[in-house]
Amino acid sequence: MKALFPVLFYCLFTALHISAQDSIPEKKTFFRAKVFTLNAESHSGYLYAISDSALFLSNSKQPLCFYGAFKGSSLKFDYSDIEALKLHKKGKIWKPVVVGAVTGMVIGAVIGFAGGDDPKGSLFYTSAGDKALFAGTALGLAGGVTGLIIGLAANKTFVLKGKKERYNQMRNALMTKLSF
Repeated sequence: MKALFPVLFYCLFTALHISAQDSIPEKKTFFRAKVFTLNAESHSGYLYAISDSALFLSNSKQPLCFYGAFKGSSLKFDYSDIEALKLHKKGKIWKPVVVGAVTGMVIGAVIGFAGGDDPKGSLFYTSAGDKALFAGTALGLAGGVTGLIIGLAANKTFVLKGKKERYNQMRNALMTKLSF
């Protein structure tokens, strides 16, 4: 029975991620952006579009596009006016925290239960459940803190200094990352 539990646990969580695809889904990516200009101004919004010579910020949440007509109200920034661009993808901070905390709790619980009960006459008697609770809590906190550090490092800053080469490097990096 004990050997059956991990197999059922694995099957349950892998079955949640398996689905048939009859078409390629359209990838919609949203970035919060902050543009720093060469004349010491900063503008915040959603990165809406990137052309070969300018980028556009929108106040409303719209998916990033690289080609086509740019519609709606947006702020346009030519590459020659941009000092730096700071990007933040939504969910990049809290998701690693949750994954780290849950992973730490599960590993801690497994370690605690694997340790078994202490002998009844020992000075510090703890049951396997108590060990699992303590180890799960400690490793869950450690995993959450590690996830927070990783999530905070997820912001990306591109320093352009108004140069076309750096703008093209940034544009190509984003296109490669997003598979355009």
